Amino acid sequence: MRFLCVYVDGGKGHYIPAKAVQEQLIALGHEAILIEFFDLFKIKWIGKINKKVWRLMLRSPKIENNFSKHSDQDSNGMEVATKALKLFSKNSFKKTIKNYNPDLIFTTHPYPEVFIAEMLDKLKIDIPVTYYATDVFSAPIATICNKITKYYISTSEGLEIVKNLGEDENKLELSPFPLQKSCAENKIKSKAEARSILGLKEDIFTLQINYGGEGLGTNTLLKSLANIEKEIQVVILGGMNETTKENLKLISAKMPKNIHVHIIGFTDKVNAYAIASDIIAGRAGINTILEAFYLRRPFLITELVYTVKASADYILKYNVGWNAHLDQEKQFDIIKECIDNPQILESMDKNFDSIPIEYGADKLALSLVELAKKS
Repeated sequence: MRFLCVYVDGGKGHYIPAKAVQEQLIALGHEAILIEFFDLFKIKWIGKINKKVWRLMLRSPKIENNFSKHSDQDSNGMEVATKALKLFSKNSFKKTIKNYNPDLIFTTHPYPEVFIAEMLDKLKIDIPVTYYATDVFSAPIATICNKITKYYISTSEGLEIVKNLGEDENKLELSPFPLQKSCAENKIKSKAEARSILGLKEDIFTLQINYGGEGLGTNTLLKSLANIEKEIQVVILGGMNETTKENLKLISAKMPKNIHVHIIGFTDKVNAYAIASDIIAGRAGINTILEAFYLRRPFLITELVYTVKASADYILKYNVGWNAHLDQEKQFDIIKECIDNPQILESMDKNFDSIPIEYGADKLALSLVELAKKS
């Protein structure tokens, strides 16, 4: 069978789950094509604008908060865009879909979920459209679409929200979280092993500061660590440009000798660095948080955008981390307390057992295959 896995290039949060499922569909012996939504519709120029706008909002939390809050409660914008797309892209979309000829379409963003389902309905083309809610803990009203075949989400809290927003309960399914392959197939067993592989000191407290795939973190937490008196090593991960790297190097050079800073940047060893860490800190990206859960690493939220606010509540509910959003003093105090009292993290470790999230892109891929067979 042939599957089309469609994402939006607005950050790694939508790309990684789509790619993880695509890889598993291929492993099952099927053809699976990974494609960006705006490429599929032959409107790359709109995609470039969309990405720039989203990055601008991430850099400006007040703007992002107001925009996302409005979108969360109002689907009029999506309806207008859908009508425009139906009007101007109907013929090109019909030709594109015939060329790909998929048995099922899997999406990880509201744009392709709604637009593709609506367009197929208008063209009277019978192809199942499925959606995986990458926000996991919640969903905006714009994701509700009665034309899709299946709506997947990985938490019962998120599923309840979607049901209350009006999605057909028969289309809802609690789904495993599709971990990226490198994390799911991790073979490293301990912090000591991970630190040895990465060339880190094996016997001191290790903090990871994660800037995310877009490299939009701030330097305030790193600067505050200069006041830590005990030995600590800090690894800084994420997409970052040369200017950001140079700024980090300048800050690191002024640190006292007991603070060992490793500026890693973008890496394919994310899971190894997670296992090597005692705490992961940074912006609350869904993939980073769920991977931290899977690898049993407490997460310290230092920045929080509106679209993932529910993740903070979840972390606190299961006591597997802290929400210190934009509170530099609180962030510092949490880290210092964990260094001074190792039993805090030791006692927190058992809390990961109570998180009711299942993992496995392979299981989600199997569900898609079974759905395609029935259609």
